[in-house]
Amino acid sequence: MLPALIVVLWVLVIFNTKYRTCVRLENGANLGYEAVFDLSRPYFKPIAVPRLQDGTPIVRDRLWSIKVTSTTIYGLSMARAGVAHDYRFAWRSDVGLVLETENPDGYERLVAEAGHANWDIEYNNIGTGALLNIVTSRSDFDVGRCPTTLITW
Repeated sequence: MLPALIVVLWVLVIFNTKYRTCVRLENGANLGYEAVFDLSRPYFKPIAVPRLQDGTPIVRDRLWSIKVTSTTIYGLSMARAGVAHDYRFAWRSDVGLVLETENPDGYERLVAEAGHANWDIEYNNIGTGALLNIVTSRSDFDVGRCPTTLITW
């Protein structure tokens, strides 16, 4: 019983430390994990998402080809169960979330105004998790702990 309790506590501490880490972006958002534990995913490992300062995810899907600029976050989601197709999105703090399928002109305007993306990282298409791993290892980013939901599914 005691060894099992020690293992559970160790897992809780490790997950809590790793998955509450986030990067504060100059556009007003954070890049971090959706939750500490995601009960719908293998090994309960959560996905990285762009989030508001209070921890609310801007987009709750896995993202591929995420672009981050000093004003905007935009990219392409990966389809998940229950979602008919991938979708393109753009977010800016003064406008909010814009989906290409709902507002193509607004989406194109936000992307056109966004400027240079992803701080000269050599990958053209990069997922949110990979981008988070890269920027947390760089000294020029404000890496800290953010409000993060404990469990999601």
